[in-house]
Amino acid sequence: MTTIVNREEWLHQGYKLLAVEVFKRVNVEVPADVKISCSFPSVKGLSAKSARIGECWAREASTAKVNEIFISPKVDNPVEVLDILAHELIHATDNCKSGHRGFFAKTAKLIGLEGKMTSTHAGEVLKEKLQSIIKKIGEYPHAKIDYTHMKKQTTRMLKVACTRCGFSYRTSKKNIDSMEDKTCNCCSSWAMEIC
Repeated sequence: MTTIVNREEWLHQGYKLLAVEVFKRVNVEVPADVKISCSFPSVKGLSAKSARIGECWAREASTAKVNEIFISPKVDNPVEVLDILAHELIHATDNCKSGHRGFFAKTAKLIGLEGKMTSTHAGEVLKEKLQSIIKKIGEYPHAKIDYTHMKKQTTRMLKVACTRCGFSYRTSKKNIDSMEDKTCNCCSSWAMEIC
């Protein structure tokens, strides 16, 4: 067993072993130049309620012209991480062209992924292979992040609106305190109020 100290190195070793021990055995070649990171998914997956735990970007999205795979920091179970990585590697193999149908669905079933194609999980046979890979590379060097502890940013800008014409804008409390009058910039009436 190799001692790996950082997540990206662990993910890369997992990727290399998945390519040989899982994909090659069903005659599927994964790209040799995939980049993999433990990282927050795109904006759609940033919410604490989001189920998005993995993401593969097409080569066209990367200025390096490689597939970029992101594994969510919400996950720290090594079997689950490799399971997610296998799912995303199928997307990389066809450069995200088939979505979760056609080539993707066929390959997912061939390597032992089960369940709904948008949220697959490793079947028992694939789990055994993933555990064998973990014995070679060690435990995933990551402790999961709990998104629910993320402090929600509050609005720092206050709304100022004209009660007569409805013109409004947002500004800081400091700016409001320094205003000398309540004249509306739009209709010139003395009707600006903090909402």
